[in-house]
Amino acid sequence: MKNYSDLKDFDLLAMVEAIKPEMCGRNSAISDGYRGQFFWHIDSVSCTDWLASYIFEDGKIEPGEQGLCKVVLADHVKKAANNNFPVGAQFAIREGSRIVAVGKVLENHANE
Repeated sequence: MKNYSDLKDFDLLAMVEAIKPEMCGRNSAISDGYRGQFFWHIDSVSCTDWLASYIFEDGKIEPGEQGLCKVVLADHVKKAANNNFPVGAQFAIREGSRIVAVGKVLENHANE
């Protein structure tokens, strides 16, 4: 697995904040390679979970912290969304029904 600075082939650059445990988030950090569900609204499919992996600038983010993250989306996600992930749009990272982090798209590289 590549680290943040070595990863050149990614779909989204985002600012991600891990939810604190007292807000029902995780008790532990989210680390590089994490495969939580990418919770996103795509056209007529309202708020669906999609497969993605996450690589963090510092290798991980602790609950309550935020950091830059490169998101690698599964091909079917990009196809379903027509690569339409607008800068400024928000998404959630979930474990089952629990939201463990929220993110905001800073750059979209899905069309490249």
